[in-house]
Amino acid sequence: MISLRIANERDREEIYAIRHRIYASELGQHAENADGRLTDALDATNVYLVAIIDGELAGFVSITLPGGAGYSIDKYFARDELPLSFDDGLYEVRLLTVTAARRAGRIAALLMYGAWRYVQSCGGRTIVCIGRLELLDMYERTGLRSLGRRVRSGQVVYELMAREAGGGLGECEQMAADLERHVDWQVRGVGFRRGGACYHGGAFFEAIGEELDSLERRVGVINADVLDAWFDPAPEVLAALDDHLAWAVRTSPPVGSDGMRRVVALARGVDEENVLPGAGSSDLIFLALRHWLRADSRVLILDPMYGEYAHVLERVVRCDVDRLELSRSRDYAVDVDELAARLERRYDMVVLVNPNSPTGRHLQASELEGVLRAAPRCTRFWVDETYVEYAGEGQSLERFAASSSNVVICKSMSKVYALSGARAAYLCGPRHLIEELRAISPPWSVSLPGQIAACAALRSVAYYQERWSETHALRATLASGLRSLGWYVVPGCANFLLCQIPPEQPPAAVVAAACRERKLFVREVANMGRCFDERALRIAVKDDVTNTAMLDILRRTLAEPTEASRVDPAA
Repeated sequence: MISLRIANERDREEIYAIRHRIYASELGQHAENADGRLTDALDATNVYLVAIIDGELAGFVSITLPGGAGYSIDKYFARDELPLSFDDGLYEVRLLTVTAARRAGRIAALLMYGAWRYVQSCGGRTIVCIGRLELLDMYERTGLRSLGRRVRSGQVVYELMAREAGGGLGECEQMAADLERHVDWQVRGVGFRRGGACYHGGAFFEAIGEELDSLERRVGVINADVLDAWFDPAPEVLAALDDHLAWAVRTSPPVGSDGMRRVVALARGVDEENVLPGAGSSDLIFLALRHWLRADSRVLILDPMYGEYAHVLERVVRCDVDRLELSRSRDYAVDVDELAARLERRYDMVVLVNPNSPTGRHLQASELEGVLRAAPRCTRFWVDETYVEYAGEGQSLERFAASSSNVVICKSMSKVYALSGARAAYLCGPRHLIEELRAISPPWSVSLPGQIAACAALRSVAYYQERWSETHALRATLASGLRSLGWYVVPGCANFLLCQIPPEQPPAAVVAAACRERKLFVREVANMGRCFDERALRIAVKDDVTNTAMLDILRRTLAEPTEASRVDPAA
């Protein structure tokens, strides 16, 4: 694991020593000195990002901010000769350095990515740098472009380069999912990704149009990178929306979603005081975890698992997160004995997704309930049951949670009720915890169309049970087709499959990129677990015709590489 952080004073002293060793002794760019230390005036105001491996400094990069002592390029070029605006939007990235023992890894890409994200977080508009001529290709792959000027310093020839800070970072950004899996990101105030958001897929909107003014383009686009239901909502849901859509769109919904809360409670056999509706599970995750946890809280999660939880816990709350690593050799099944043993550490919270995503593995309700009953009362449990209806009748722990003192069930209605666009979800748990959250829930959190759809869906049990049964058959057929490609398919119970691509075929990033050219969007899962390598890929189950089309695209992709698959973005 590589840690990336802003350098402290101790780091800086080591940086100055490394600079002397490389730029004076090794490259002859500067004269050696008796102190064995190399620094300059810009160090008074610059920022260093450092990569740390096993407690040792493995590399660094310097970011020169506007408004300080100038830029290093001022030593070599007259400003009025350069096509740059020397204003508060110009940042210089320099001194990209990796120690000799670490130059074969991903550290240089990580440092460039970190510098780019830092500049973006500061509102920078332009990045300028001078890159060593022999590394010109690497800099160009990050989007930097030559300004047609070179300079020699000692034995080194540098190329003056620049780029806009917005947009992507070329291959470094393509490597972001892989980088995120290997990095302990500690750059305070800067999210690993722009906006600090967790990546969830949904890239298929690039083919449709994110401005939503060309929705007809959705025909022919296969969105298997998200886990939306392959079937339509129940006819009763569509009828209720069709009959009242204009009114529902212009009318304020019930403030606290109380009617929806009663319908959920009746359907689940609990009291309405045990239920809290929300605008999708993410709304409830952000609400509850930020309220219940602090930076000094200790939390246990599964690895791999739905990435939103690690994002909120580590990047938003910034608490102490432990991982129960699931083994590929056991098809990522949860070992209940190992889970029970870990609970003896008395965590503040344990977060479980059951059935789990992206693995599709399910821990039987009776087994999980036994673990929860025996666990320390001081530990609060959050169990995400987004896919539990696919696991079969009687597998939800909602009634158990309602009667407990420390268990909360999170239920999205997106995947099993085909309501992803409606953003409807709810929590079910003990009254005192639900009341605590209700007090800080915003009014009108679930839209009126969302509440109408949720209530109608919960009353349409027979329709959905048929669709869930069909999903099992569709999943089995798709799994057989994926195995015929030579892929290993993890046995799951939900509306998706986790696959492992064999070594003789391109890695997941390359397959996904090539499929995108053919309007099939599949999901790399690197940011959902540290246990994954670059060959893990998840694909959603679709209807029979679409499953056949997906398999055909995958076969053609493996047999007839597209331009995207000829270049490995992780190389």
